[in-house]
Amino acid sequence: MNLKLRIALLFSLFVFIILMISSVTIYILNENFRKDEFFKRVQNEAKEASQLFLKLQPPSSDIVKEINLTASSSLPQQQIGIFDSSFNILLSTSNYHSLTIPTKFFDVARKNKEYQFTDGEHEIVMLFIDKQGQPYYVLASATDVYGHRKVDNLKFILILSVVGGLLLSGLLAFLYVKQIMKPLENLQQQMQKINERNLTERVITGKSHDEVSQIAKNFNAMLDRLEHAFEMRKSFVQHASHELRTPMANMLSQTEAALSKPLLPENYRQILLSLKEDQQDMINLMNALLILSQYEKITYLKDWSKIRIDEILYEAMDFVKQLWPRSVIAIDFSAVPEKDEFLKINGNESLLKSAIQNLFKNACQYSEDYKVKVTIDANKTGITLLFDNTGKQLSTHEQERLFIPFFRGENSKNKKGFGLGLSIVQRIITLHKGSISYKSIENNINRFTVFFPFELQ
Repeated sequence: MNLKLRIALLFSLFVFIILMISSVTIYILNENFRKDEFFKRVQNEAKEASQLFLKLQPPSSDIVKEINLTASSSLPQQQIGIFDSSFNILLSTSNYHSLTIPTKFFDVARKNKEYQFTDGEHEIVMLFIDKQGQPYYVLASATDVYGHRKVDNLKFILILSVVGGLLLSGLLAFLYVKQIMKPLENLQQQMQKINERNLTERVITGKSHDEVSQIAKNFNAMLDRLEHAFEMRKSFVQHASHELRTPMANMLSQTEAALSKPLLPENYRQILLSLKEDQQDMINLMNALLILSQYEKITYLKDWSKIRIDEILYEAMDFVKQLWPRSVIAIDFSAVPEKDEFLKINGNESLLKSAIQNLFKNACQYSEDYKVKVTIDANKTGITLLFDNTGKQLSTHEQERLFIPFFRGENSKNKKGFGLGLSIVQRIITLHKGSISYKSIENNINRFTVFFPFELQ
């Protein structure tokens, strides 16, 4: 069952329920009104009969004639009967036929002075009167012939209205749903045309601000992200292939040169050393690629232990100084509160250490004087780390591509590397719910800002 038919049926069901509730309510209210009105008319007849009975003393044939005359000109099938205290009938109209009346009805009438009930089609009112210390019961009965006809006619009209309303609402609901689903069908047809080969195509959003337009806009936004991801993956594969092809080509050319002519042992040694260097570059590149792929699979864990960020900084600083003994790293704690809690975050120690080491190595490698300044700013919102070094600054275009794998700026010429370090750093910091950004400030200072928010930790 398609969505259009389901919505039409659901709408028709709601209409049917509303019509049924309305019809039943109308029928019940009309029936109660009919009963109340007819009971009042029967009650009036009973009261008139009781007044005649109380006037005449002793009871005579005159009261019977008067009652018969009143009954014949009043309600349909009207009957009137007067009972003594032993529930024996004393007087009645000529058309009166015996009704089986339980004794408890007389007791209720005696207690409440009046009792109304229904016996089949007869609407009956029983009054209790006291004539000179003697209890009597006046019973008036009639059939609401015209009222029942009106009720039957109303029932037929209501049933016809419910059935007709249901059919009409079903037809209108189907036509309406078909109309409102038309934009979705058009959107579906447009979506079917889009695949991995034409991700640049977009669906038409239109100028409206309805839900269909919002779906189209969100779909286009998703396509933008997918296109960007595909381009990133394509670029990643191209760069990785290029980085792997270069040392492989060098190794092949050196091997062919060594095989083309006899060489001295010293020449073979130089070729082997060159091959070893190319092989080491390939191993480093493969390790970096493996690290990137591993970090994509790791997720944030709430049960990570608390780690002091200052201890991570000192350990990473010692590691970098072993690589670059000339490096000078200064850590500024002037903006750190006295509470140690503001220096702790939930995280993976080895991952954070790797990210900080990469930032230190990047700052030292691209610095003019091997000097790096780290400023720690901790408060109630989170921890901010500022990594500053002096060197050639990046252009706006380079800043936009800084964290893309294999990207290397103009300042990386004549420097070893693959352009994967900052991508790894970004993955690790994002994994810890943090953020990293680059900004060039005055005096040729390059600044990387790392932020770890406490509320997400």
